[in-house]
Amino acid sequence: MEFLERFRPKSTRRVILYGFALVALPLIAALIYAAMRVDHLVTQSQSAVHQAARAIHNSQLLGEQIKGMERAARQYVVLRDDNLLKAYRDSHDRFGTAIRELSRMSLGGVYQQRIDHLQAAEQELFANLGKRGYASSEELALRFRELANMAAGIQKDSNRLIEHEVAAMRKTATDAQRFLFWVTVALVPFTLLTAGFYTLFISRSIRQMEEAIENLGNSKTDQVIWVSGPRDLRHLGERLEWLRKRLMEVDREKTRFLRHVSHELKTPLTAMRESAELLRDRVVGPLNSEQGEIIDILRSNTFKLQNLIENLLSFSTTMQTRPPRLLVQEVDMKMLIEEVIRDHRPTIKAKSVRLVTELQPVLCRVDRDKIRVVMDNLLSNAVKFTPVDGCIWIDVKGERGRVIVDVKDSGPGIEAGDRKHVFEAFYQGSRQTDSHIKGSGLGLSIAREYVTAHYGTIDVVETGRGEGAHLRVVLPMNVKKRAQDGVARSREKRVAGL
Repeated sequence: MEFLERFRPKSTRRVILYGFALVALPLIAALIYAAMRVDHLVTQSQSAVHQAARAIHNSQLLGEQIKGMERAARQYVVLRDDNLLKAYRDSHDRFGTAIRELSRMSLGGVYQQRIDHLQAAEQELFANLGKRGYASSEELALRFRELANMAAGIQKDSNRLIEHEVAAMRKTATDAQRFLFWVTVALVPFTLLTAGFYTLFISRSIRQMEEAIENLGNSKTDQVIWVSGPRDLRHLGERLEWLRKRLMEVDREKTRFLRHVSHELKTPLTAMRESAELLRDRVVGPLNSEQGEIIDILRSNTFKLQNLIENLLSFSTTMQTRPPRLLVQEVDMKMLIEEVIRDHRPTIKAKSVRLVTELQPVLCRVDRDKIRVVMDNLLSNAVKFTPVDGCIWIDVKGERGRVIVDVKDSGPGIEAGDRKHVFEAFYQGSRQTDSHIKGSGLGLSIAREYVTAHYGTIDVVETGRGEGAHLRVVLPMNVKKRAQDGVARSREKRVAGL
């Protein structure tokens, strides 16, 4: 392991550089080899062309000099003029130069034998002519005809040599082309596989960090964070793990603080409520109407304060156990909402609010307590924002395996800019009531958490200006079946991804 650790890349930059090098080096090597092959082919071609040109030139020169020697020799035999003999010797020298050039080309084989044979025959003829060994021009013509035939054979061999060199160059070019083709065929998948490997190697670490950050954002702090890959990415994973532990510690401290504060608030609040009840029951003596009104205000606001504290505790519990645990049972939504309405009946009467309901008896399997909190928060908000002599509408219906609950009021409504924030914790909209105690901003946040835990939705339905707020809750009639379907779909997606 220590040996492998020594070669593990220490940074993402090095991984990228290694990847580029591994991908580029075979390509560079192939290009260099191709350049060398092409250069060799060019050099070979130049040499072959030059040699072939020399062979053709010298073989043609042999034929020309043989004709010149024949003409001078035949005239010399007849006229015996020394100037003609000198002209013959000059042609003989040029013939010798050309044939030596052909010999130096080291062509070998039959070609070289022809050259040697021609050279020997010409030397013999030259020697005999110098000794005045030929008495007639006919005999000379026969000997020179033999030399001309030999020179013609050499010229044909030169042409065949050119054809051979051209075929050799064509074969070399074909071999180089075939080699480059197979190198390309081999390098393309190698390059793609290498690039894919390094992409997966780096993207795996990025996905691990993305998943860890998403879990932290969703308050899923129970999973240990570990990031593989280069050292710098692993270090980031360690920092994310430190952040996870820190968030867990902060959550525990927050929970302890909320419980402590709630407990400390409940004690004096209980005393205030009991005192208000004693005064209202006239235990300490009779009260006039103004004093009774003050006692009612005090009593009402202690109830509101208790509700705020309970919301705070409920929110703390919800945030600590996300998603909330559900105790599913069969619930009649009509009866549940009627029960919630009864709890708010005194406040509704006090504000002279008209309540219009259309409740269908819909049976569904949900967590009764949590859905009751949702309905209580929705109705509480509606009562709070509905003005005196206003109206609240509550509709419940079943539709295609879903329960749809609509709560609408005649209050100031929700501003367009507030609609995407109203379900956030502690958010206070721009339109507030004249109540002595402001809301905690937790009611709708808790409602959303509970509805989401049931695989449902809660949304603000758009209304016209001045038509009040309209909230809609949609729940599956069978939460367990919906959860099982969700798990099955997740498995199908994972299998499809594999």
